[in-house]
Amino acid sequence: MSLAEEAGGPEPRVGEPVAEVSDGDVRVLRYVLGVEDALAWERVSPAYRRQDRLALIVSVFAGLAVLQFGVSHLEILPELHSLAGAVAILGGLPLLVRGLQLRDRRGRARERAGDGVEIVLEVHRDRLVERRADRSSALAVGARSLREVREGPGHVFLATREDVIILPERALGGVAAKRDFAAAWRAKAAG
Repeated sequence: MSLAEEAGGPEPRVGEPVAEVSDGDVRVLRYVLGVEDALAWERVSPAYRRQDRLALIVSVFAGLAVLQFGVSHLEILPELHSLAGAVAILGGLPLLVRGLQLRDRRGRARERAGDGVEIVLEVHRDRLVERRADRSSALAVGARSLREVREGPGHVFLATREDVIILPERALGGVAAKRDFAAAWRAKAAG
């Protein structure tokens, strides 16, 4: 049984407007997290950004090492001595690494969101409770356990050490609401 069926509502689809219920101090948001939403987090995730940069730097140095080895040990390959050959070696490895990084990023996003996963997010005064249709237990995040509240184009990311709550702008009702939500939770996390 889906979360929507439990709540007695229709199945939401990725990109559709969400249902929002407010019950006193609790605001409940229902939305579907799609692969594009998860991919937005993968693009800004601090851990993967550092790894990606390091891998690109290493690939440049590996290209230099391959070029140096080729020039000094493989004199029978005149292509390595040309500018075009050097550019191909120096640019080829970083392009290969970048392609692998993009493939991995998309794989992590698919793992996080599948074909779209229904989310029910309870926004309490000092904590968030995320219930996902693909998980048996809820993720409860207190304001003080938030490591980072990041606002991206179209999303708010509420990250802890172990996980992240990805909240699309469409779930909040627009850019201004997204900005206000992010500012409020940034203040709560700091405070």
